[in-house]
Amino acid sequence: MLNGTDSATVKRELDQLLETYDDDGEHLLKELPLYILEVEKKIPTIFTLTGDVIEVEETFAAEECSASGIRSGKPNLRVVDAGKAVAREIDIAIDRLSRLQRFVLMHVPKEEDGNNFGVAVQGQFYSKLSKYLKWCDAIQDEGKSYHHSRADILRRMELDEKLEYRETVCEKEDKVTKSKATKTVANVPHIGDLTCYLARHDALQYFTLKNIMQGLISMYVHCYVYVKNNYEKIRWPRGRSEGLNMHMY
Repeated sequence: MLNGTDSATVKRELDQLLETYDDDGEHLLKELPLYILEVEKKIPTIFTLTGDVIEVEETFAAEECSASGIRSGKPNLRVVDAGKAVAREIDIAIDRLSRLQRFVLMHVPKEEDGNNFGVAVQGQFYSKLSKYLKWCDAIQDEGKSYHHSRADILRRMELDEKLEYRETVCEKEDKVTKSKATKTVANVPHIGDLTCYLARHDALQYFTLKNIMQGLISMYVHCYVYVKNNYEKIRWPRGRSEGLNMHMY
C-alpha cells in the first residue's frame, strides 16, 4: 500500500504516466525542425535594430544613452525587452531539454556485456543534452549581471545637480567679516566619455543576446541532426524490442 493506494493501482498509474512521457519525448524529437524555424523567425522581430555593433552603439548614444535619456530614469528598453524575450526562449529550451533527457533515461537498457555500441551513442546524446542544459542555466544566471554593471556606470556619472559652497573672508580696519554663498551647479564631469561607455555597454549586451538566439538555433540543429542519424540507437540501443515501435524517419 502507498498512502492508501494498492500496488496494482500504483503500477497502472505509473505505466500510464510513463507512456505519456514516452509519447511526449517522441513528439519533442519530431518537433526539433520546427524549433529551429521558430527561433530563426523570432530573431528579426526581437532585434529590430540593423547594422553592426558600432551603428547600434551610435543609435543608443543618441537616444537611450544620451544625457536626457539617462535623466529620464528609464532603462534601455530595447535591451530590456530583448533580454526578456531571450530569457523566455531559454526557459522553453530548458523545459524541452529536460523532457528529452527523461525520454532517453526511459530507454536505457539493462546493463550487460556486449552489444553496447548503441548504449554508448545513447549516453553521448544524454551527455550533450546535459551540456546544453548547463549552458542555458549559465545564461539565465548571467542575465542579471548586465543590469548590475549598468547601474555601476550610472552611479559614476553623478548626473544630479549639487550645491557648491563658498566662504569669503574680508579684513578691513582691523575687522574681519565672513560671508557664505551657495549656488547650484550641474555635475557633469566626464559625461561625454561615460555616455559613450554606456552606449557601448548596451550595444554589446544587445549583440550578446542576439548571439544567444543564434546559439539556440545551433543547439536545436545539433540535436536534430544527431537524432536524425542515431534515432534507432537512442530509442532501441540494443536493437528493436517489444514496446513502442514508432519510427521517426
